[in-house]
Amino acid sequence: MKNDEQWKPVVTTRQILQGEDDILCVHLDLEGDWEVLGSDDFTEEDLEVCSIEEALALDPSLENLPDLQLGQTAVREGKDAPWCVE
Repeated sequence: MKNDEQWKPVVTTRQILQGEDDILCVHLDLEGDWEVLGSDDFTEEDLEVCSIEEALALDPSLENLPDLQLGQTAVREGKDAPWCVE
């Protein structure tokens, strides 16, 4: 995830925005939209939108994500673990 389109919307969760959950999953959907998620413990009501710039401020390691193709997902076991493309 690069800061090239810093204002592009990113789907995330309230828990991530409030610092209650770590970013563990990044998905680039088929339309080129980003999803930045943590644990599976959230509901549809928890979904929020932020910018790429805000996501990078929350977790600067997103700059080091492998390049994702449309439809690909990168995951990691914990905040300090390496990213793996699925």
